[in-house]
Amino acid sequence: MDFPNSDFWNYSSQLWTLPNVENQCLLLQNQHELNVNLILFCCWTGDQGYSLNRDDIETLLGTASSWENVIKPLRDTRRMMKQNLLAMPAEIADQTLENISEMELNTERMEQLALEKAIPLTQLSHSDSSHVECALLNIRCYLASLPDGPDSEQLNGELNQLLTDIFQDAEAVQIAMMSSMA
Repeated sequence: MDFPNSDFWNYSSQLWTLPNVENQCLLLQNQHELNVNLILFCCWTGDQGYSLNRDDIETLLGTASSWENVIKPLRDTRRMMKQNLLAMPAEIADQTLENISEMELNTERMEQLALEKAIPLTQLSHSDSSHVECALLNIRCYLASLPDGPDSEQLNGELNQLLTDIFQDAEAVQIAMMSSMA
């Protein structure tokens, strides 16, 4: 499938190859039911020095919710197949799993395209904060908009690790974490 060029997708794909980023993102998704594409969008915009506000997050959440209605069933089906919870002849199980995985990835990519289109960078405000702090503040804005936000103490450690894995600067992440809690 041919997709239009996307700076956000390119950024996310690059991050996904960094050590531990995939694991940390999946932990946030599986343990806290967070949208990884929104977390990555917060990092992408923050890494470029852009701040997201509550209205931006609401727009992003509205955009993402439609796509999550497609992605979640694909993800759940893939997980059930990997655990052999669906009765299926062995000769077609591997190919079916591969097809579902490809559909899930394509849908994730379409969600990212939709997010990038929903909030063009030219509409965002530049921040005077460091890129690390800006990404963290964007993530915190996303988390604050959730009706049942995750346990912040446990999440702080996981966000610290994710941002350290992404930005490769533990000291800058520590400073950003302390500044955002003040």
